[in-house]
Amino acid sequence: MLKKVLLMLSGTLILVASSLCYINFSPQHTSTSKTYQYKKKPSTYQFQKLSDDTNTTTLPAAGSWKDDFPGVDNGKILGIAGQFNIFAKNIDSTANSGGLNGNFATENLTTLGNNQVTNGSSNKISYIQKNLTVRDVNKTDLHASKLVLGQSLIFDTSNLTLNNYTLKEPKPSTFTQDENDSKYVDIDSELARLSNNSRTIAMNTKNNQPLISGNQWSRVFDASNIIAQNNVKYLTVKSTDMPSGGLSVIGIEDNEKVVITIDTSGITTFATGWSYLQSGTDDKNIIFNFYNTSQDSNYTGSVEWKLRNGDASNAILAPNATVSLAQTQFKGNIVALNFIKVYTINDSDNYPDVPVASNLSASTPKLESVPKVNFGSHKLRSETSLLGNWDGDFKVSGEKGQEIKINVSLAQNFKYANGKDTGVTWQLVKSDYSSGTLETSSQDISTTPASITYNDDGTGDLIASWNHNRENKQYIFYDIQISKLNSVTEAGDYTATLKWELADSP
Repeated sequence: MLKKVLLMLSGTLILVASSLCYINFSPQHTSTSKTYQYKKKPSTYQFQKLSDDTNTTTLPAAGSWKDDFPGVDNGKILGIAGQFNIFAKNIDSTANSGGLNGNFATENLTTLGNNQVTNGSSNKISYIQKNLTVRDVNKTDLHASKLVLGQSLIFDTSNLTLNNYTLKEPKPSTFTQDENDSKYVDIDSELARLSNNSRTIAMNTKNNQPLISGNQWSRVFDASNIIAQNNVKYLTVKSTDMPSGGLSVIGIEDNEKVVITIDTSGITTFATGWSYLQSGTDDKNIIFNFYNTSQDSNYTGSVEWKLRNGDASNAILAPNATVSLAQTQFKGNIVALNFIKVYTINDSDNYPDVPVASNLSASTPKLESVPKVNFGSHKLRSETSLLGNWDGDFKVSGEKGQEIKINVSLAQNFKYANGKDTGVTWQLVKSDYSSGTLETSSQDISTTPASITYNDDGTGDLIASWNHNRENKQYIFYDIQISKLNSVTEAGDYTATLKWELADSP
């Protein structure tokens, strides 16, 4: 009998212990709601379903963005951020009516309800990581092929509410949710990566200044003097160089993309005005990168963007700034700390991503200055040929010990007052003492470019190096020679133009 009592007592204790465990680890439950938010410590992961609950209380695990975008190279400028038309820590789509078209990834979305604002695109993935706030009413319009939710958001499968806001039809096709403290996209980490990319681009290419012409109503950036990296030309301009009217970027090959760093030194606000990309530029893929190069710091001010794209997708890279978009014809991607939608924007394709710019200043030669050639005065028919003396600096920057090739050609020959060619011929004369004895050779530059080969001694001063070689009878130096001077029949001052350009190093 005692044994039987003990067995019954043990069974009762087991039932009590089990009941206590169940109460301790079960989610809160009321008779009027089937909404669940898990608040236990991360060491406990399992939801327990109540006996009268027949609905699914959890969403499928979101996993990582790499599952949905396996081809994205996160080592490029935009990376995963480039798969969202808007990528920002905070998005405010409350201004005016109309939609926040395209997809988005944000920590915090503030929007309007009812039919006032549609957020997202029905054929793309969007992500809300922390908070959803709907002003004025309790309904909101979210569109997505898949809407990914952060762990702090509460989704009710029975009432189809998100944080107690009713979702209007058509609602997203699929919902998933972060779990186990994982994040579909770690937005803070991504913004830090994007900030670093913005800095690297700006500081590595701050000397890539195009030739700028025109006025504030029509500006031309000529990038012919800038060397492309991986079919991308990286330009740096001042904020005041951006026009209030049309912008043309020339010197870009058909297969090349453009990254323009807008130097925000000395300003805290930037506005494009109602500007636009002119024909021939509106089909170019351009990233506009905002950075303060003088302070070597990310731009933290505001950007009011009204510049109109063409058919190509562009991008705005301002990961520490507040970007207000007031242009309905913008196409592409925006990266910002805070994004404010002023008007409805186009739902468009994404900017085709490009690599982060490398620092080529130490290894890529650059012409700093070019000389004139002075032949002095010459009496008619007194001589048939003269060597020209270099007049002015001839400097090139490059890496010490690097062999650099420079092409020189005749852009315009001596001409008479009536424009007729004088018939004078031009040669580049090379004198070489490398073998111990003088060897000379010449290249005609009257019709085709000739090549100067220079081994940088670290000074970049070609004329000083050549004068030293001439005096010490060593290595190489160059002269310009003009011949057939007897073909000139009229006295006067004559001017010719030479063209200097860098050629590929061997």
